[in-house]
Amino acid sequence: MAKLINYAPEAWNHLHGVFCVYKPVDMSVRFMRNVILGNLCRDLNELQPRHVPPFVAIEGSISEGLVVKQKENFAAHQLVLGPHYQPKDLRISWAQHLHKDVSGVCIMGVNRGCVGTHRVRESRLIRTYMVSGKFGCATDNLFHTGKVVEKSRFAHVTKGKIVRALMSIQAAHQRASIEFLGLDIHSQEAYEALSCSGLVRPGEKSSPILYALSIKEFNPPDFTLEVSSINETGDYLKELIHSLGIKLKTSAVCTQLRCVRYGPWTLGHALLRKHWTLEHIVNNIGQSYPLLKNITPKSPSLASLEEKEHRLKKKFMVVAMTCPNMQFVAM
Repeated sequence: MAKLINYAPEAWNHLHGVFCVYKPVDMSVRFMRNVILGNLCRDLNELQPRHVPPFVAIEGSISEGLVVKQKENFAAHQLVLGPHYQPKDLRISWAQHLHKDVSGVCIMGVNRGCVGTHRVRESRLIRTYMVSGKFGCATDNLFHTGKVVEKSRFAHVTKGKIVRALMSIQAAHQRASIEFLGLDIHSQEAYEALSCSGLVRPGEKSSPILYALSIKEFNPPDFTLEVSSINETGDYLKELIHSLGIKLKTSAVCTQLRCVRYGPWTLGHALLRKHWTLEHIVNNIGQSYPLLKNITPKSPSLASLEEKEHRLKKKFMVVAMTCPNMQFVAM
């Protein structure tokens, strides 16, 4: 049930949690944070402030009689202290640093929600991007805004060739994901990790890993790829388009980068810039709470190798304590 809030301290109490916004292109994450801070402070100051008790003054003399008067308390007046809510009073962090050229879903946390952004970051959630490119040219910064340094033919490029090139890239990254877990690709543990646990994701910081590569649109020379990955950056996705062009014996440059999914958050959860207000952010915090509550994966394949070794040693310690006469033979 919706509740109307016009009291600033009550609205402040609801301003703790994780919310999802849509980051525009050509805007840094830090600048977006400052815009949201300004909007929240503006909306909080427009609400009814907390009640300030009046200043009690005792005037007169004992001979003539004392008079108790209540006057306006200038110690808490807005013209003396300034706005009640200022940007330095709020804490806002982000779960992932999107490059200036990347637009799309961005997870942010406010006040106590900054702990939630750290939890999202450490959960190693898979992010999905729509990456657009163009065959026939290459630039110095691997993006369409750079200076053209190379031109080539692309008439021989077909959709089938692109699919085969993407499959080879995805296979190489799937093998790398097993190696990041510290498992032999030919071992039983690697087979169980792939067959039983689904996608194998490292539990610690690693190189970028691609889990899904598919082509969504192909209208030569323009094309669009759907990329699902972990630990990627904007520069890495630009380099991916450049490498794809080299594999196809031509050149390619990235024209657009858009994040469409971050774990359970999609474009449907993201707030547009016109909705970066107190009302919409508080509502989005309520929508994001059940998503944040269930993001911690239960799959053992997400745990790092050190965590597995720690659990194994702990298990052996329990066995040794319960069976002190048991002997372990080194093989």
